[in-house]
Amino acid sequence: MKNILRSIAVVLALIVVTLSVLYLNRSDPWAIIPGKRLQGEEVAGPIDDWSFTLQHRGVTNEVRPSDPYSVNTSSLLVDGVLYIPSGHGEESRWAQFLLEDPNMRLRVGTKIYPVRATLVEEPAQLKKVRDAYGEKYSRTPEETAEFWFFQIDSR
Repeated sequence: MKNILRSIAVVLALIVVTLSVLYLNRSDPWAIIPGKRLQGEEVAGPIDDWSFTLQHRGVTNEVRPSDPYSVNTSSLLVDGVLYIPSGHGEESRWAQFLLEDPNMRLRVGTKIYPVRATLVEEPAQLKKVRDAYGEKYSRTPEETAEFWFFQIDSR
C-alpha cells in the first residue's frame, strides 16, 4: 500500500512540475488562463476598416507592454468602430492595466495590430454599444450593465 501511495505522490508531483513549467513558459493565453507576449505577424500602419474582425470568433488582447499580459475576448463592431468588452468591468485585471497604459496589441487570427484602447464613458455611446453587444451575444441589459467597453483605434 505504501508503494502505491508513493507512486501516486510521485506522479502527482511530476504533473504539478510539468504544468508549472508550461504555465511559466506560455506566450498565448489558454482558455481563461492569461498569457504573455503574443506570437504572430505584426501589421504596421493604420487600420481604417475593422470589418475583417467579423470573420473571427474573438480576439486576443495584449496589454501592459512593460510586462505583457494577454487574454482572449470577444469583439464587437458598431458603425465601423471596433470595441472589446471586459465582462467583469473594474474587477478585470487586464482592463485595469489598460487604464494605466492604453497602448496594446490586438491579435485577430494570426495577425497582430498595435492599437490604443479608450474606455467608453459617454452615456449615449455606452448605451449604444451595450445594446449592440446584448443583441449580438443574447445578453440582457442587466447582464451588460457591469461590462466595460473599450474603443479600439489604430496607432
